[in-house]
Amino acid sequence: MKKEDTVKLISAEGMEFVIDKEAAMVSQTIRNMLTSPGGFAEAEHGEVTFPEISAVILEKICQYFYWSLQYS
Repeated sequence: MKKEDTVKLISAEGMEFVIDKEAAMVSQTIRNMLTSPGGFAEAEHGEVTFPEISAVILEKICQYFYWSLQYS
């Protein structure tokens, strides 16, 4: 899998979750960050940091993204 096909989500503690870009696009907020024409750092680096979300919660969010892809 190429780096362009993945997104790195970083929790408040610095834990990194590398997921498929397609799964991350389930979230409209993440989709906007990654596709906005404004040249945001998230779009350039393929990383989104969530300073307010713990690793445990972010892991569940990632699981939800994959679940949503499978059952939508």
